[in-house]
Amino acid sequence: MERLRGNIPLLLIWLAVCAVLISVTYSQIITGIGWDPDDQLRMVQLRDWLSGQSWFDTTQYRIGAPDSQPMHWPRWIELPLASVFLLLKPLLGVTNAEIAAMVVVPLVTLGITMWLVTKITEEVFDRNLALLAAALLATAVPILAQIRPMRVDHHGWQIVLALTSLWTMFWPDKRKAGIALGAALALWLSISLEGLPLSAAFVVLLVWRWVFQTEEGVRLFWTLLSFLIFSFLLYFGAQGSFDSAINYCDAISPAHLWACTTAAAIILPAIRFLPANMPVRIGGLAVAAVAGLAVLHAFAPQCMGGAFNTLDPLVREYWLVNVLEGLPIWYQKWKTMVGLLGGAIVVGLGSLIYIVRSQPEQIDRGKLFILGYAFLWALLLSVFVQRATAVAAAFAVPLMVWAVHQAFVKARGVKRPLPRIFATAAVVFLIMPGPLAIAVVNAVSGEDKTSDGKVEGAGCRDGDSLERLNGLPQSNIVAPFNFGPRILLLTPHNVLATSHHRNDRAMADQIRIFTSGTEEARRILEAHSIRYIVACNDEAELNIYAKNYPEGLWAQLVEGQKPDWLKPVHIRDSNLDIWMVRSKKLSNSM
Repeated sequence: MERLRGNIPLLLIWLAVCAVLISVTYSQIITGIGWDPDDQLRMVQLRDWLSGQSWFDTTQYRIGAPDSQPMHWPRWIELPLASVFLLLKPLLGVTNAEIAAMVVVPLVTLGITMWLVTKITEEVFDRNLALLAAALLATAVPILAQIRPMRVDHHGWQIVLALTSLWTMFWPDKRKAGIALGAALALWLSISLEGLPLSAAFVVLLVWRWVFQTEEGVRLFWTLLSFLIFSFLLYFGAQGSFDSAINYCDAISPAHLWACTTAAAIILPAIRFLPANMPVRIGGLAVAAVAGLAVLHAFAPQCMGGAFNTLDPLVREYWLVNVLEGLPIWYQKWKTMVGLLGGAIVVGLGSLIYIVRSQPEQIDRGKLFILGYAFLWALLLSVFVQRATAVAAAFAVPLMVWAVHQAFVKARGVKRPLPRIFATAAVVFLIMPGPLAIAVVNAVSGEDKTSDGKVEGAGCRDGDSLERLNGLPQSNIVAPFNFGPRILLLTPHNVLATSHHRNDRAMADQIRIFTSGTEEARRILEAHSIRYIVACNDEAELNIYAKNYPEGLWAQLVEGQKPDWLKPVHIRDSNLDIWMVRSKKLSNSM
């Protein structure tokens, strides 16, 4: 009962944040559409599963005809969405229950995130700062970008599992902590291999401690054993079978499991039985690492170069390098990076530096080291992968909160009233200096009105325009990559490709359709039984094709040079440009 009462303030903070988020995202909520193609395709996958597609079959059959799109997403993320949807469907109906699931699940994810941040902050600082951390979490732009109503992709759950992993590092019971950490890392990597660098960070820390402090071997042993067991369980739970010949580089596959098993067979006995001799322990680690890599190379040599190593070069050139969230910070717009880094992350970094230099007595240096280590590793990763800023911000919040609290206390201690008021107000800049700086720049330059005024392709991507495609007979459609998931969500049509890399052959064909001459484009269209081309003049993807291939199909269409085998199709109240592909079997006069 005492513990329940202690969580009431946290519950109230969460409810207040939920109310604000629902209010500011209401315009998106009422559309019933997720924020980006991943959210949208996730809901298509959920619908297919609830309509009878096997739990073990995550293939998207409406993409890439005459083949199909194998998805690298296991269904674990769909479980909470399905639970809320099925619970509310009898009360709200299908459409409203689906929207409710897309609102409730991210907000529950946010609540878990806030609770974990409070637990971590309590370990390093104290309870009062922990509650403040829960409240100020709502100011961390990178976190809210991934955890907000209608954001139903896996990134929010990755933040939860990253925080869970960090929290277990503070547990005094090494055995329980190791089991929990191994399970969290296994689930994290089962959801997405994007978690591999940070998962490795935790294991590296445990290994380092074992090398220099043999008693830390208990935590390492149980972490590795738990990770191995749960990885196998989660793989069978998601796939239903085990075929060593089927190995993907973008998800946990048999090759990865065999490599982990081989390494574990060497390192686990070493942790248990090797003498207290540092060179021998280091040798055991080296043998285990080499053996694991050798097995991975033997089963899946194509995966040694990374998840995208086998991607079609054309898709890499025109799609992958334009996915900004997966690129380093020097490829980003400056406002994007100021907004993401200029808050919890930059203040947290400054706070960490100050604490290390001033060495306050009330802070446990060992616990501070764990928090600082995880934060700095995540920060380094976010320099090379923009979307990693979400985890870096989550790790930074406790450090930011300490700085904000210290600044507020000092501001309130100022004797003179007017300076005290200004000093107290200035604390706000510590909470979110990045967004405030951008707001000031926009206000001075006048860009605040134009930045949101026009989004490339926005008029074509809105639900109303795409729903107009329901007036066409069910067909195979080729459309820009980011249009595809919305078309699948809002219509019964099939699409050639979406911005999801496993079907890179279809993605490459789609690029070739827009960039090739008319006859080659027609050949590819007919090979995929495409009946309609759906596009938009101001779509960034198509602009790149037109610029680089002035003789290509799309460049000619922009110039009004339509080949005779394309017939314009006009749909009332739609901003889309649509052409019907005439079959060679039909008369050109049709």
